Amino acid sequence: MLFILAQLCGVITLILTVINIQFKSKEKIVICNIFANLFATIQYFLLGASTGAVISILNTIRDMVFYIFKKKDMKPSVIILIIFLLISIVSGYISWQNVYSIIPVTVTIIYTYGLWQDNIKIIRISTVIIGFGWAIYDIVVKAYVGALQVASQGISAMIALYINRSNKKRKK
Repeated sequence: MLFILAQLCGVITLILTVINIQFKSKEKIVICNIFANLFATIQYFLLGASTGAVISILNTIRDMVFYIFKKKDMKPSVIILIIFLLISIVSGYISWQNVYSIIPVTVTIIYTYGLWQDNIKIIRISTVIIGFGWAIYDIVVKAYVGALQVASQGISAMIALYINRSNKKRKK
C-alpha cells in the first residue's frame, strides 16, 4: 500500500513539475516547485529513500526562501546561496544510504545555483541536467513514477528552451 501511495505522490509531482517549467516568471516556477517538492518528500519517505526525502525537504525550504526574496524584488545574496549549498552537502552526508545518495545532493547543488539566477534560460538548462540525475536515483529507489516525472520535467524544459529560442528568432 505504501508503494502505491508513493507512486501516487509521484504522479502529483509529475503534473506539477511538467507544468512549472512552462511558466515565464521565476515566481510561478518557484511556487509550483514548493508543492512539487512537498509531494516528492512524501514519496521518498514512503519508499524509505532518506537522502531523497531530506534533500526534497531542503529544496522546499530553499524554494520558499527564494520566493520570499523574489516577492521583495530582491535576489538572495551569495551568502544565502553558499549556505544552501553547504546544507545540501551536510544533509547528504547525514542521510547517506549508499553511493547513489550523491545524486540528489549533486543535482540539488546544480538546481540551487540555477534557481539562484534570475535568468529563466539558466533555470531551464539546470532543469534539463537535474532531470537525468534524479531519474537515475528514482529508478534505484523504486520511485518509478518519479523517474518518469523528472524525465518529463527535463523534456518539458528542453521544449521550453526550444520554444523560447524559436520565438526570439521570429522576433528578429
